[in-house]
Amino acid sequence: MAHFYEYLEFNSDEDRENQLEVYVDVKLEDETEEKIKALAVQGDWLVMAEPYCPDCVEIVAYFQRMAKLNPNINVKYVSRKDNNERKYFDSDEQQQAVISAQKIPSIFDIRNGKTELVLCEFPQFLKAKMEENPEQFDELRADFRMGKFGKAVEAELLNILTSVK
Repeated sequence: MAHFYEYLEFNSDEDRENQLEVYVDVKLEDETEEKIKALAVQGDWLVMAEPYCPDCVEIVAYFQRMAKLNPNINVKYVSRKDNNERKYFDSDEQQQAVISAQKIPSIFDIRNGKTELVLCEFPQFLKAKMEENPEQFDELRADFRMGKFGKAVEAELLNILTSVK
């Protein structure tokens, strides 16, 4: 499995540059930073993502920005194209969980030998908006990809990261 800078090499130079631009522009709320820095419990996370994917770019930028604040947050990345190679996973069960998710980005909480899917393709708040307003699906997705829901993404990822017990 890869760390963030290895993840950046999954696709083209242009994709890497785009991911880095979004990552650098992410500014977290002070309250978010305080909560992340206060996490005392170690959390291991697996993110299936690719820098070419506009949905991944948004999610990874926020997730990685948060992870960088606390050494207790361990994040590893895997490319969807590497799903079938066992060497990228800690166990067969973990590999099967990732293969089952299929969509990117997908975030997995790895705890007690279990690999639990906690985000698949879109954050829950966005899925709810899309379900409530199906006629606005494309517009909502475009707004998400342009970073218009950054604070909601931040809040949902904060919730995911701080749910570690």
